[in-house]
This record gives sequence, C-alpha cells and structure tokens, in this order.
Amino acid sequence: MIRATYLSSLLMIVAACPAIAADIDKPIIAGRPFSSYDNAADTTDMLEPSGSGFSGYVEGSFNKAFDTPYDVDGHAWALRGSINIEGPGGLNVQFDGGYARTTVEDVGVNQLIGAGHAYYRDREFAAGGFVQASSIDADYLGYGLNDTIKDYLGGVEGAWFMDQATIYGRAGYGQARWEGYAADHAVGAIGARLYATDNFRFDVEGAINRLSHADLKLNTRSATFSINYRPESVPVTVFSGYRFDQIEPFMSGASLGHANVSTIFAGLRFSFGSSSLKDEERNGPVWTASSLLP
Repeated sequence: MIRATYLSSLLMIVAACPAIAADIDKPIIAGRPFSSYDNAADTTDMLEPSGSGFSGYVEGSFNKAFDTPYDVDGHAWALRGSINIEGPGGLNVQFDGGYARTTVEDVGVNQLIGAGHAYYRDREFAAGGFVQASSIDADYLGYGLNDTIKDYLGGVEGAWFMDQATIYGRAGYGQARWEGYAADHAVGAIGARLYATDNFRFDVEGAINRLSHADLKLNTRSATFSINYRPESVPVTVFSGYRFDQIEPFMSGASLGHANVSTIFAGLRFSFGSSSLKDEERNGPVWTASSLLP
C-alpha cells in the first residue's frame, strides 16, 4: 500500500506540474546572421541553409491556470534557451536548457530541463533523435525523503517543411524516478506551425504522456494553441496562447476519472542569428523539449 501510494503521488506530480503550468509549445527561434542577407525581399534565398553554424534564442514567459478542478490557483514563470550548431552536409546539433518555478496554492515546484538533438536537415525536411533529462523539486515532498523526481527520455523526431507551414512530430520513451521507485514514461506529439507571413505564425500541437508502474497508470493529454509575432526591425518575438490538459489515472486497467486544466500564457523571446520567424525555424533550432517544463 505504501509503495502504491508513493508511486501514485509520483505519477500525479509529474503530470500535474506541466499541466498546471502549461507547456508554451513553443514558438521556435534562430537562423542566419543578419549580415548574410543581401536581399531581404528574396524569400527563397533567405531560407537557404547558410552554413553560418550558430544561432539561438532566450525567452521568458508567465503562465496562469484559470480553469482547474476545485478552482485551484496555479501560476508559473519560466526561462529557457536554445542553441543550434549547423555542421557540414546538413548535419545539425541543438541544445536546450530551462528553469521554471510553478506555484499551486501554497506549494512551489522548481523544474529544470536539459536536452540534446542530433539531426539532418535540408529545405524539405528534418529528421533525427533526442535525449533529455528533467527534474522537479516540490516543496511538499520533503518529509525526510529525497524530494526530487527525475525524468529521462530518448526518442526520434521529424519535420516536413512547406512554403507556408511546418508539420512535425516526436515520440520518446524513458523513466521517471523518485525514492527508488520508477515509472515508465512514453510520450508522443504532433503539431503544425502555420505562417500568415514570415513574421506572423499560428502554432497548434497535440501531445500525450503515459506514466505507468505495475497496475498504476496515468495519462495526460494536451492541446496547445499559440500566436507569434516578430517585428521586422528587432529580433524580439511576442507570443501568447492557450493550453488544455486532461489528466486521467488508471488502476488495474480501470479509469479513476479525469481532471481538466486550462491555462493561458504569454512571453517574449530574444533571438540571435535570424531575420524572421520563418528563417528562425528553417535555419536554427527547430525542436522543443517535451516533458516537465511549462
């Protein structure tokens, strides 16, 4: 019974933190240096890989849960960044890092994440793999125990580039660990980025996470919508959006009901080595981390 209680708590915490904080999912940044564009009006030329080798972004955001079970009050702020290094022959590596602080009523949760991606990209598609490690440290998990939950994932990801849209997906598998207990963690996501102009974009993504241990399972399903705008004169993107999460625990194959959470978010992203939102995605960091950060 104690073991089941601990694992049930672990699964609920791992799922609830990103649900209440709301994954920004996540307008993408980076690309070529400004100096590499002699003719900014030539869109085809702008999106050619430059071989410049280095681009990225830093962003900050604030999230607020406004529709939660029992009217629980939740909010979060987050800092994250990403760097892409372009190598020869279309080979790329990308590194992500971030920190978030989530507050739910009087409970605080600190979250850290690091991820690495290795992939091939040309003008039509990108494909590769990722590894990442995440941790959450919840104030109320102390009680003399190790209060850090660690989550490890690895998987594959791919993207298809069209003139005015990008379709992408990822799938991964790993484990979440706490106090000697372990829960298998599977994740899958598919999304689209739709360009009204090179500097105005709509994002939509659906994702599912499943954590399981013995006869305990927890599914979290999410849908995220966001709008991104970047002025032509400055490398700063303003973004905002909405995320819906549904959390559903299972025991011995039977559902124990579900809880819904709605969150709104907004933030600013400061990018380097890019000239537009579209250029940022096509020539810089194209992927986003997929687990515990809001």
